[in-house]
Amino acid sequence: MTIFDYAILNGDLLPGDQAKIPLSNKALFSSFGVYETVRIDRGHPFYLEEHLGRLLASAAMLEMELGVGVSTLSGWCARLIEIDPQATWTMRVLAFGAVEVGDRPVIGMWPEPSPSYPPGLYRDGAAAILYEGQRSLPACKSLNTLINYLARRAAVRAGALEGLLHHHGRLTEGARSNIFAVHQGQLITPPATDVLSGITRDVILQVMQNTPYPVREAPVPVDMSWYDELFISSTSMQVMPITQINGQGVGNGRVGPVTRMVMDRFAAHYRQVMDSGLD
Repeated sequence: MTIFDYAILNGDLLPGDQAKIPLSNKALFSSFGVYETVRIDRGHPFYLEEHLGRLLASAAMLEMELGVGVSTLSGWCARLIEIDPQATWTMRVLAFGAVEVGDRPVIGMWPEPSPSYPPGLYRDGAAAILYEGQRSLPACKSLNTLINYLARRAAVRAGALEGLLHHHGRLTEGARSNIFAVHQGQLITPPATDVLSGITRDVILQVMQNTPYPVREAPVPVDMSWYDELFISSTSMQVMPITQINGQGVGNGRVGPVTRMVMDRFAAHYRQVMDSGLD
């Protein structure tokens, strides 16, 4: 058996096929739950405490008591890592709240193979589409992700990597990512109050702080003539340049210098963080 054959359910390490949630769990019908995705590189998590802290913050937004803290959840993650300390994988964390008196929350963790993306996308840029819609409770990473799914499905049908959500004339976020735009020499991202602020997004704000292009939070219009460059960020993609939207080139249609700076600085920070954890 490999690490992908195991899961954690409420603190118990189980074979993956035994980690189940009953269909009678009423939280399933109301999407009363939250989730997180954590990158594990050679047994070392990238910003684990921050991810788990955001899980608890999302649960608090829903008034959902999980009954555990970051240290307990970190310990559960460590049990998975111990199965294969040198493996690289993606950890999914899923928590359902208690709906009725006497119920208890259900918290699961399980490993999945980490997705990979062709190097050409980072070199030449990826395609995206626009998709009108807005997530419910944007700042909360809840299980109500139907609009995200529909946007991603539309992107796949169009042969694009990502669907970019827009609402009232403004771009907000990708179906599974945050959005950054370059406009007249300024690096801009939609305000954290309007989107789910990803951990990768937060790191980008940090690594670009003392550069000529510190990130400014401001509304980003849908008008494509407004962008000189555009990129998205997420746990799996890290920093992904977008050079085409709805079949139309962004800026000059090539990966721009600000985007490349962000990619380089994020990659250097990632290596530094991961190498320090592997000493």
